[in-house]
Amino acid sequence: MSDTIPFVANRFQHNAAYYLQGRPAYAPGLIRRVAAACRLDGRQRLLDLGCGPGPLALAFSTYVASGVALDPEPEMLRIAAAFGLGIAPNIAYRQGSSYDLSPAFGRFDIAVIGRAFHWMDRPDTLARLDSLLEPAGAVVLFGTTTPDDPTLPWMAPYRALLEEYAGEDPARRQHKAQGWRSHDAVLMQSAFSALERITVVEKRRVSLDSLLARPQSMSSLSRARLGARLDTLLDRARALLEPHAQDGWLDERVESGALIARR
Repeated sequence: MSDTIPFVANRFQHNAAYYLQGRPAYAPGLIRRVAAACRLDGRQRLLDLGCGPGPLALAFSTYVASGVALDPEPEMLRIAAAFGLGIAPNIAYRQGSSYDLSPAFGRFDIAVIGRAFHWMDRPDTLARLDSLLEPAGAVVLFGTTTPDDPTLPWMAPYRALLEEYAGEDPARRQHKAQGWRSHDAVLMQSAFSALERITVVEKRRVSLDSLLARPQSMSSLSRARLGARLDTLLDRARALLEPHAQDGWLDERVESGALIARR
C-alpha cells in the first residue's frame, strides 16, 4: 500500500464554509503548553502548513514574530484571512501545498500541521521541512479525537453513522487501512525522530448545529461526493442527536493532542 494519498488541490473546496463550526477546536491549554515546550517567546517565525481556515496560525500569532499560513484551497485561505483580520497582522496567507515548500520560503523556527499531515507525501514533506527549519526547530502535528464515552450514549452511533458514508471514499479507506504507517512511524524514520506528545482532555458543550456541520466539514462527506445522499445523512444525524440535546446543546468529550517532533 502506498503511504501517499494522491494530491487533489481542491479537495476541501466544498467543506471550507463548515470547517470552523464543525470541527472541534484545539484546546487553548494545548496551545499554551506547546508554546512553552517549544520556547516560543515572540521572536520566532512560524509555518502553518495545510492551514485550512487558520485556527492554528491565529492561536500561535501572539507567540511568534511572524508566520506564513499555507493552503492549496483558495476558499480556505479566504476564510483564514478573514478570521485573522485585525487580530493576527503578523500572519501572511499564501496559496500552496507541501509540494511547493522550497528555500524561497525562508527559514522557520516551528512548523505546525493540523489534521492535514495524512494528505501529504509525509517523508517528502519532512525532508523539505528539514531544509527550512532552524537547528532547534520543531514540527508539531495537531489533532482532535472524540472518543466513545459511556456517559454520552450518542457519540458511538453518531461516529458510526458518519463512517457508514465516509468509508466509501477511496482516500479515507487508504489512510484508515491496516497497512498505513502511523505518523509516529514516519517521523521516527525522518530527521525529526525525537518525539513528545501532549494531550488535553475536556468535556465540552457542543451545539446540535455544530454536529450537523461536522460531516459537511469532511471531504469524504462533501456535497460533491455524496450529492443528495448528504441530505439523507444529515436527516439521520438529526434524528439520532435530537433526543440527547437540551435546548440544542449536547455534551462531548474532546481530546486535543500535539505531537512535537525535533531532530
